[in-house]
Amino acid sequence: MDNNTSSQPANDPDSSAEERRSTRIDFVTTVLLSGKDAGGAPFREFTQTSVVNLHGCRLRTSYRITVGMLVSIECPKAGMAGKGVCVRVWDAKSGATAYEIAVQLVRPQNLWGVPNPPADWESAVKTMVQGRTPQAEPPAPAPVPAVSPAPAPTPPPVPLAPPPPRAIPPVVAPAAAPVATPSRPAPVASAPLDPRLADLERRATQLMEAVLDILRGQAEELTRISLEEFRQQMDAMVVDSETRLRQGLQQAYEKSVASLISLRSDLMEQMAARGAHMIRSTEEAMRARLRSQLPAEGATPKPPEPAAGK
Repeated sequence: MDNNTSSQPANDPDSSAEERRSTRIDFVTTVLLSGKDAGGAPFREFTQTSVVNLHGCRLRTSYRITVGMLVSIECPKAGMAGKGVCVRVWDAKSGATAYEIAVQLVRPQNLWGVPNPPADWESAVKTMVQGRTPQAEPPAPAPVPAVSPAPAPTPPPVPLAPPPPRAIPPVVAPAAAPVATPSRPAPVASAPLDPRLADLERRATQLMEAVLDILRGQAEELTRISLEEFRQQMDAMVVDSETRLRQGLQQAYEKSVASLISLRSDLMEQMAARGAHMIRSTEEAMRARLRSQLPAEGATPKPPEPAAGK
């Protein structure tokens, strides 16, 4: 997808001057937005940015997200990921189902892969890498002049004053002031270390969260791919089982039809043989009966034999 960049006016009413800590530009790129919507249901969708800067972006989403919710953003083209907080939500326009939201990154970075970022982006990155601001350096040399009053305990000229009782109070007062002041600069010099340590700890935590988020996203992607492969394998096994079962049923049906045809042929032959045998038996019985009856009924009377002696 082609990325489109152009300058953005500085006086944009979408955010205040405090939020615009880096120049915003019109930059369109595809990102993967994930998190939980206003109802607490997890979601993941690919969308596009419209305006970006070093500290956040403006994009569209079809899910309902409220201000203050934490989301994760991945830029496949730049190969980077990070977390952000929704700082503003625009209502969907009439006839549209997508919402426009403004996301502020937890860790400012060029997450969008802008090829030629503005100059203030680089200066902001350098400031974050140094871990301090220019205004924090001047207080360090403040305790140096306080150490100079240490040689004040040289009060030899005091005895030269005519009234010794009056010279004693001025000597005691300046001696107490310089002795108390050197002990105060010590905590002032060590004070800047605490913000730096806190900033380093915060950055380490953000880096750990970003790494865990990337690993979590990769684990979810691997799980989804594994489940998809398992589903495809199961579908293939089901189709193969159905094909084999269909072939087995077809073969069994053909064998059953062949067996029935053979049985019918055998039965027809047996019935034909028995019928022929019965017909022959009946014909022979009828012939035998006719033979036994025909001589008795059709026999001619013999002529009487002549009497003997005539």
